[in-house]
Amino acid sequence: MKRLVVATLATLLLGLTGCSSDSAASSPTAPETSASPRLSGPSTQSPSMQVSECLSGQYRLVRFVGVGEKGTYGTGQGGDVTVAFNNGSYTLRGAGKDPIKLMLAGQTAGLLVNGTVSGDYQLEGDRARFTVGESTGSATLRLGRVKESLPISDVANVLAPDGEATLACADNALIVTLQDVRLELGKV
Repeated sequence: MKRLVVATLATLLLGLTGCSSDSAASSPTAPETSASPRLSGPSTQSPSMQVSECLSGQYRLVRFVGVGEKGTYGTGQGGDVTVAFNNGSYTLRGAGKDPIKLMLAGQTAGLLVNGTVSGDYQLEGDRARFTVGESTGSATLRLGRVKESLPISDVANVLAPDGEATLACADNALIVTLQDVRLELGKV
């Protein structure tokens, strides 16, 4: 029974992103938690930054929020995944020590990412077109005492920016909104 649940969670995790990356869609709305990065707005003190300034340096993945096929809702929070941006390229890296806490279809699981995904981006205003490149490593999905290994390329389908995205940033946060997932990143 647990094997079936783990397989279902893996399928849901992979189903969070759609096959099409040709158009940017709006992000789902979800309540923010205290761990979420905060963007500046009219009522905050930090001034907004130009997106080009934010796409530089290293960020940690604070949270991702997605809506998959048939309205399946999923989130992930925490873990040791970082994303480094540098002059039109990015590298997503999981250290393999602290899992992302997943909530998918009412089930809680852990996703331990131990690998690297690289890619490129082209920036135009507050929008970017991301392309995933090479990936190495693996990931482990855990539900209770049951573990399922996944190739890093499957994790890249959800966590690595790929396709058209809308960007928003402040001095310590970057939000990347893709077609089916919103990545919330905090400056390291």
